[in-house]
Amino acid sequence: MKLSAGARQLALQHVSIRVPWHDNGWTGSACRKPVENTACLVLKNIGEKRDDTKESACAGKRLDQLTQAEWPPCVEERATFMAPFALTREIRHPYTSASKGTHGHLLPTPYPMPAYSAAAIPFKWLRRDEVEGPDGAPGIAEKLQIGFEREREPILDFNKGKGEDGGDKDGGWLNDKHNQLAVTDTFFSAVEPEQSLCFFYAKRTPLAPEDGRRVIVGVGLVTALGDPVEYKSTDKTKLRSVTFERNILHSIRPDFQNGFVLPYREILDLAQNDPSIDPSEHVAFVADQDREDFSYVTEHVTHDAAIAALLSCSAVLHRLGDVVAGPWDQCISWVDRQLNRLWKMRGPCPGMGSALSALGVQNGTLIAQDIAATQARADRWNEDPWLEFEAALKDPRKLSPGLAPFIGADIKKLYTKLPAERKALLKLLSRFAISAEQATRFYQETERENVGVATTDAELLANPYLLYELDRTAREPISLTEIDRGMFPDPVVAEKHPLPEPSALKGALDDRRVRGFVVDALEQAALEGHTLAFRHQVIKNVRARGVKPELPLSADVLAANELDFEPFVTTLVVNKEPAFQLDRFVSGRDLIRKEVEKRRKAKRHVSKADWAKLIDAQFKDFQGAVDKDEKRARAEKTAALEELFSARLSVLLGPAGTGKTTLLRALCEMPEVSAGGLLLLAPTGKARVRLEAQTRVAGAKTVAQFLMKLRRYDGATGRYFMNPEAARHNQHKTVIVDECSMLTEEQLAAVVDALAGVERLILVGDPRQLPPIGSGRPFVDLVSHLTPDDLEGRFPKVAPSYAELTVSRRQQGSERRDDVTLAHWFSGRPLDPGADEIWDRANNLSTTSLRLVRWDTTTELEERLLATLVEELKLASRDDQNGFEQTLGATLYEKNNVTYFSAGTGDRVGAAAKAETWQVLSPVRAGLPGVDRVNRMIQEVFRSRTREWADAEFFRRKIPPPMGPQGLLYGDKVISIVNGARRYCWPKPEENPYVANGDVGILTGDYKSYGKQFIPKNLVVEFVTHQGIGIKYFPSEFGDEKVPPLELAYALTVHKTQGSEFGLTFVILPNPCRVLSRELLYTALTRQKDKIILLHQGEARDLLKFADASESETARRCTNLFADPNLIEVEKRFLEERLIHRTARGDRVRSKSEVILADKLHERGIDYQYEQPFVAADGDHRLPDFTIDDAASGLKIIWEHLGMLTVPEYRDRWERKRKWYEERGVLPGPDGGPNGRLVVSEDLPNGGIDSKALDDQIRDVFDL
Repeated sequence: MKLSAGARQLALQHVSIRVPWHDNGWTGSACRKPVENTACLVLKNIGEKRDDTKESACAGKRLDQLTQAEWPPCVEERATFMAPFALTREIRHPYTSASKGTHGHLLPTPYPMPAYSAAAIPFKWLRRDEVEGPDGAPGIAEKLQIGFEREREPILDFNKGKGEDGGDKDGGWLNDKHNQLAVTDTFFSAVEPEQSLCFFYAKRTPLAPEDGRRVIVGVGLVTALGDPVEYKSTDKTKLRSVTFERNILHSIRPDFQNGFVLPYREILDLAQNDPSIDPSEHVAFVADQDREDFSYVTEHVTHDAAIAALLSCSAVLHRLGDVVAGPWDQCISWVDRQLNRLWKMRGPCPGMGSALSALGVQNGTLIAQDIAATQARADRWNEDPWLEFEAALKDPRKLSPGLAPFIGADIKKLYTKLPAERKALLKLLSRFAISAEQATRFYQETERENVGVATTDAELLANPYLLYELDRTAREPISLTEIDRGMFPDPVVAEKHPLPEPSALKGALDDRRVRGFVVDALEQAALEGHTLAFRHQVIKNVRARGVKPELPLSADVLAANELDFEPFVTTLVVNKEPAFQLDRFVSGRDLIRKEVEKRRKAKRHVSKADWAKLIDAQFKDFQGAVDKDEKRARAEKTAALEELFSARLSVLLGPAGTGKTTLLRALCEMPEVSAGGLLLLAPTGKARVRLEAQTRVAGAKTVAQFLMKLRRYDGATGRYFMNPEAARHNQHKTVIVDECSMLTEEQLAAVVDALAGVERLILVGDPRQLPPIGSGRPFVDLVSHLTPDDLEGRFPKVAPSYAELTVSRRQQGSERRDDVTLAHWFSGRPLDPGADEIWDRANNLSTTSLRLVRWDTTTELEERLLATLVEELKLASRDDQNGFEQTLGATLYEKNNVTYFSAGTGDRVGAAAKAETWQVLSPVRAGLPGVDRVNRMIQEVFRSRTREWADAEFFRRKIPPPMGPQGLLYGDKVISIVNGARRYCWPKPEENPYVANGDVGILTGDYKSYGKQFIPKNLVVEFVTHQGIGIKYFPSEFGDEKVPPLELAYALTVHKTQGSEFGLTFVILPNPCRVLSRELLYTALTRQKDKIILLHQGEARDLLKFADASESETARRCTNLFADPNLIEVEKRFLEERLIHRTARGDRVRSKSEVILADKLHERGIDYQYEQPFVAADGDHRLPDFTIDDAASGLKIIWEHLGMLTVPEYRDRWERKRKWYEERGVLPGPDGGPNGRLVVSEDLPNGGIDSKALDDQIRDVFDL
């Protein structure tokens, strides 16, 4: 291509092009089911402009048969890149109205869209701050010596007088044609037809909606570049400007002979009917380290990143043959041909520019680009660029004009005087496709010290894999695959440019390479929750990596190398099988174990307090009768209070409603405790605020806030770590940590490491909730370690360092509430005899605490969800927008019948006070049952009036325009999805408020009241965690390439609500649902204080399978915090044996007593069925503990084992179940009844079991 004035020729690269998710193959039609496509809404343009009603009317239609007014907004986002026909789109410059003085003369301009093309927009290269450089730093123009002329850029009308000191403000984008072409021609100069690959990618797809990685949709060759299109104009003497878009034509065709599109839509269709197909296993992801190459709509893709992307596609293509028919072998062959070509282009030193920058060469990347371009023009691929650089040092004229000053005499002297070891390290770093920052922190010794990397040049040369191993905790770490590609390039590179000693490897099984991949396998395991991995698991992980050359890891290879794994990996022997653990988990485990055991053995605190009186004092305003259950509740709190006070370490357990915070308040109010100082910690901001409010102790902190000041938390990476060299906190004698089930092993180790002089450490939580997002399950492991053997039969359930509250005060009279009964099914704890009644009443059940609503199709879901929202929120109808907004804390102004949202002031509470009154929950994000669609639907139905206000133009607008991909509106309920302190807020507190990921609030501004003269453009949020403060968010924070700081929160995923509590919850449960687990259901069913509405797809009884231990996510984790793991295979999953009750026959049961009974039956050859449904003639069901069809007597024996008959409620529910059996012909006695014989066994009053009595009973029943 001919370059315009000021542009520069770059070396050949490839290109990425972002496309939205499309359910019809990107072939030039509207989506088949547009409403169900929530993945495309992640793109700001589509999220703001999509009209679901309008698109549904055009569903599946070809765009060339529609008018442009009927086109969906995804056309602007390149959703037609596989269209076999041409289109023309009219483009209007966005500033023709907003800045008429500078752009008013520009006219709507036709933009051609050829068949099989995409309108590429290199957004990053069009931003002025990127071109000129932010805050004085060099930008693209300086780095690449582009002829950008700042003075040519116009001052936009809306920026006049808006700069510092009343001056004019620069615009955000390039507007002048000369500057636009100088920059974009430079960009497209690297894209060469028939040589450069084009990768089409999506930000989000329904195949893996929770995975934040980019997804490769298709790959082909660039076949042609379109010309820039200049805007038509009424006056050519004024500003001239070109469209940001420039067409790239590609080689992909439906026959896939020269490129391909992956069959994602077909995989989704198959997975809907075949639950064994996991769509996420057939997704080609972009590697994390290459994310920058797949950002900003259109960006250069380096040879290294292109190779990685092709390998990712190849791995998927190899798996497709077993799932979807297609020419996949042909595609694999095409990928192999491209890989061979790319390796030659890549050459031996893809990181030369970064290495030169690390040395100190100004514009080192440009020097390397120029050398590469020179080699390419001479068709000298795969040559050593260092020879060219050394030649240029002698004669700078060998470089392109203008570059000679960058390698003057000073650089020549610096390079030639380098010691051999330093020069060898520089050249080694150039072997890897790493950034200048990454190269600098390993080349410059002072930078190594700054980031805490303790190594030498010699050590790096001896083992280049250290670059990965030592950089794992960096904000942008060097990846293992980047190092492995540099160490093992394709033979075409390796044979011509072999690595010198001592870096050269002995082969594919070199011990340095093996250790690197073992470390990486353990890091991957940690992301999945495991803190160690067995040898066979590591082997499986590494063999599945698909690296070239293959790493044929085996037990023999590992055995030969285990001594070389230190200091990063420790080798263990667990149940006679070798296992591996990362060093930080070994250190953390040792620290936590030591602290726990030391505190358990330490001298206990002593007090003469009247514990019962202290508990009674918390209930001085109690209105109800002190019945048996209330007495039991107070009795267990009394015993627990004494233990929490006395022990130096204790755990406090209990589901919501059992009074954990009431107990903690009683403890905190004791003078002996408060005098020593109290520190309250919680993992989330919401949990922190609730803990502080309920205990009435000020100064609670999130774990991150607490550890950041003690240098044990890195806010940039989100990493928690031990730091023995940092200061420890010794100002509080009692430390209480709430919601401990959310803590990772690294978080707990960091907290323990940070504390000193603590006399009482109390960990609070519910171990039956979801395990933490991250490594381990430390709270569950600690609880298991402290639980006494006879716990099931104890009351109160209190033992040294252990206190559990069991009596729920969420009661309906003397009966347990239905929502509590339902949740208990998924707690993993023994059930009372009447628990199975809930399933018989499940059809259309509606009580004061639980309502079940069935849906079968997604259309029914939307209809029934809206209907239940109207009914449960006490709205007049779906049109009652005032009523809806009042449920979110709005104030009705009766004079004009309009509601307003405001933050609290003085004694007046703000909107955020009602933000947690109600909440919709779903386990998934994507699809119609997912939170994305539900949020959009609620906003469309109940906030349409506000949307009209927000869409008004400029000075007519009283509120900000819709913001971000979700179109956030004034008055919306939102959630923060990032962590960080916020500087701009009002009123201004002493410290900038810290808004945590998961904090919920209401948008209370901007709002332009009568008489005000400004254009509302910013969002203001009052958060539940910062009531009375309006926190400001700016439009610039909601760009396409940024993670928006806020999202809609009418509906949230269950994971997001952990640690939260709402008055009323609406829980959506699709069936099937791949992410459902026992803990997820339990967490979802325990978020409400008052009532839960469960919207279930299909039969409610289908949920029963998740009560089984095989569905436990917690038990699947492999940890060794207090004991070695003992994994057993259950339903093709491996579970920790200590966390489940399993009989000798392999059945999962609910209690130790049931294990004993089942094993005794099995020993005598008696074939039993566990919890086999007993269906009566009237259709009612019950789930007996054991069912035995006794052929000898001809009777069906129903055997129920009872555990807690000393508990009045338990005894009453058993009596009701016994009567149910009796009424349906199941009777006790040798002859039983017409429908079976009822046999009952019982635990002893102390919770134990009389084994001899049980033996005698079995002999008697079966006449043995």
